[in-house]
Amino acid sequence: LPVLQWDAEVSTEAGEYEQLREQHRQTEAREMVEEETQNQHAAPPVSLAEEGLPVQQSESAVGEQAMVDLSAYLAQNPDFIAWLRIPGTNVDYPVVQTDDPDDYLTHTFSGKQSVVGTLFSLADADYAAPGRNIAIYGHHLRSSGEKMFTSLMRYKNPEFYEDNQTIVLDSLYRHSEYTIFAVLNMKVGDWEPSRTTFSGDAAFMAFVNRAKSEFLYDTGVEVGADDHILTLITCDRSYAGKEGRLVILAVER
Repeated sequence: LPVLQWDAEVSTEAGEYEQLREQHRQTEAREMVEEETQNQHAAPPVSLAEEGLPVQQSESAVGEQAMVDLSAYLAQNPDFIAWLRIPGTNVDYPVVQTDDPDDYLTHTFSGKQSVVGTLFSLADADYAAPGRNIAIYGHHLRSSGEKMFTSLMRYKNPEFYEDNQTIVLDSLYRHSEYTIFAVLNMKVGDWEPSRTTFSGDAAFMAFVNRAKSEFLYDTGVEVGADDHILTLITCDRSYAGKEGRLVILAVER
């Protein structure tokens, strides 16, 4: 497709996510108002409590835990698992968990066929515990507006990293904030950045140190054996063509 036509199609197909973002902003705003007027120890929403579904918790203004209802996204897509946001970038999207990643490489959150795809984690990612490493995949699209994980390319510049180190993940189970500790390039098959299980602390730290040994620049952020990390993975053809990947790893605060 001609560049302008491709760009227009990507923008149109990504419009679905703009609507979801607005829905997410309205939900957050409504719940913020409710937090100010309701008992801080209120029961979870009836719909979630009745169905036995997990609920997300976030820090309220007074430092106590308040329930946040993410059931609307679960109702739209039963594979929904989290909302990912990186302040300072255009990354602000729902994440699904799937054992069929090929489907989400070519379909949006609502199931529409599209090159935009959906951010996804593989089936073995443990959001509930949480596991030691949660990995999320997304497309790098050569288009204006930096759709999906295209904004991650900015992290190859250490100056951009300095002002944009935080990643926010609101899952069905908890509110988590992470600090990026490594940005690196790799080729498919070099190693497995989405690895979720480790035989012990030594294996986990070997994984972390492998990532650090290949970073594009030193962030100075430390990671310990008891920490939990988040890994974001996207294509980077500028590094090694179709086999090139950009990987960003962050540690939970």
